[in-house]
Order: sequence, then structure tokens, then C-alpha cells
Amino acid sequence: MAKKMGISVSEFELKYLDILKTDDGTLIHVLKLGELCPFLNKETEACECRDFKPIICKIYPVVFTVEAGKVNFTIDNWCQLSRKKICRNYFESAIPLLSRLPIPIEWFRHVVSYDDLYFNYDKLKESRKGKNKCAVFTLKELLSFQRKVAPYELEAYRTEANKVEIYKIETASPGIDFCQEIEEPTF
Repeated sequence: MAKKMGISVSEFELKYLDILKTDDGTLIHVLKLGELCPFLNKETEACECRDFKPIICKIYPVVFTVEAGKVNFTIDNWCQLSRKKICRNYFESAIPLLSRLPIPIEWFRHVVSYDDLYFNYDKLKESRKGKNKCAVFTLKELLSFQRKVAPYELEAYRTEANKVEIYKIETASPGIDFCQEIEEPTF
């Protein structure tokens, strides 16, 4: 990936990777945890690896969960394209193909477990300061930045004097359908 991006491996590691140190001392390079994908350029909002994306990015907005030893593919309704009927039909046609790929279920479990973690990204970013190489974390250190997520957050808005409206916002539940309507295709 570094070569395709036109940068050195050490620059790639510094910009995009952290190192996870396992209990037996093995060092594993992992993508930097952050609120956004490390390959998303915040200024241009462009993907910096769009020509050679990892498979997870290539299949998006098709996403998956693992339940009862089975991989379940669905469409992420947060994606604007998933709301267009013609695009949604295309994504739905990919699901049976993805289901037949010979990928061990353990791989899917690892990806899901990584995605389910929720961190205090400000503290994580602060811990990286002053390091001239990839940040090295033990699993215990990394998990110390993890936040506990309540299934609901309450937000209150003042609408008029002495009146408050409260909205229950679901923050940590799979399978939320944010898709209000699916557009009909226009030709």
C-alpha cells in the first residue's frame, strides 16, 4: 500500500498504523484507531487508498454481523447510496455472492469484535504524542481507552420557555434501520 501511495513503508507505518503487543511479545501492525478511517483525508474527504481498497471497503455498504455461528450480510442504511432503489438492488445482489466466499468465520468474528470497540479517541490521540514511530500498545493499554457505551443517549432540546423535548437516541444497537424511504429509480 505504501508503494501505491508513493510513500516509504516507515512513513506509511507512522501515518496509518499502531502496533499491538500481545502477551507473548508478538508485535502486530493494526490500523490506527480513530473516529474516522485513517485513509480518509479530512480536508478533501477523499479516500487515500481508493484505487486499492481493502475488501471491507470494497464491499461497503454491505456489512455483516456474526450471530449463532452464522455470518449475516445486510446493507448499511447510513450510506446515501443504499437509499436509492437501483443501488440497493445492486448491493442486495452481491450478498449471495459474498455468502459463498470461502472465508473462515473466525475472520468475520475478529472484524466484528474490532468494530464493536468504542474508544475515547482524544485520550488515544494524546497517548501517541511525542512518539516518532508507530505507537505500541499492549491489549490492556489499548482497552484502557475503551468507553462503555450505554444503549441509549438522551438529548434534550428547549423548544419554548419552560418546555423541554427529550429524544431517545440509540447509540449501540445493530440492525438500526435509518432508511426512511427508498427512492424509485429515475432514468
